[in-house]
Amino acid sequence: MLHNTGTVSSVLYGAFIIFTIIAMFVAFYHIKKGDIATEKLDKMIDLFKYAIVSTALATVGLMIGNLYKERDQNIKELEYFDKYVNDVRKVGGIKERLQLTKYLSIVAPNGAIKDSWVNYYDEVKREHEEYLQLKSEELKIDTIRQPTPEQMVTLSKTKEAISHFETKLGGDVRPEEPIIYIQYCSEGKKSEALKMQQMFNTDLWKAPGIDLVEGGCDNSIRYFNDEDRDLANRANTLLGSNYTIKRINLPAPKGQVEIWIGE
Repeated sequence: MLHNTGTVSSVLYGAFIIFTIIAMFVAFYHIKKGDIATEKLDKMIDLFKYAIVSTALATVGLMIGNLYKERDQNIKELEYFDKYVNDVRKVGGIKERLQLTKYLSIVAPNGAIKDSWVNYYDEVKREHEEYLQLKSEELKIDTIRQPTPEQMVTLSKTKEAISHFETKLGGDVRPEEPIIYIQYCSEGKKSEALKMQQMFNTDLWKAPGIDLVEGGCDNSIRYFNDEDRDLANRANTLLGSNYTIKRINLPAPKGQVEIWIGE
């Protein structure tokens, strides 16, 4: 309450009004008892009239002035809020958003705006902890050499949840650049997988890594969502159309396909 000058001023003037009313009752009490001479009564009445009218006029003027001040302050706060909301929307994933909201929660002016940023920072901090937990679960499954089908489903769901945290606010859930994972089954194919990874990373794709797996390599490009078949075809074209396109009925984030290099 003390951060709002209009509220503080209104409280002070309210106190003055209460004091004036109390003084009037005290004066009438003494008049009734006869402590005040009759010839002074008219002057006291005029004095009370002046005090009441002056206080009322000052209070009305203060309230009107504060309404305009608070209106201007609210407009400035909304402009401030809108400016930095756009900054939050533009930053990358949850890690960058956490850093920015922490900064804003510290430097924002005291009042409702600061309280809002503090509350939002607490929420982003909670989401960041959830994100770290998902990354830990993803790492545990990735280290399993022969994961079960259930573990693969869990991994896919975990990756999808992670992708949401790593996406800009207000942006499309689907990443701007499609992601392609490269699998190979023998060490002799590692150099081929590395070259393939380099090619896709320079052709508006994201190829975050290559994986040595046991079995299942059949020169195929696999997609998991119907709308990603075009991505699989695009990848196949880059590879000289030497791969078979397969639809795999497993949950996976949109915008993601896999290459399995045959032995």
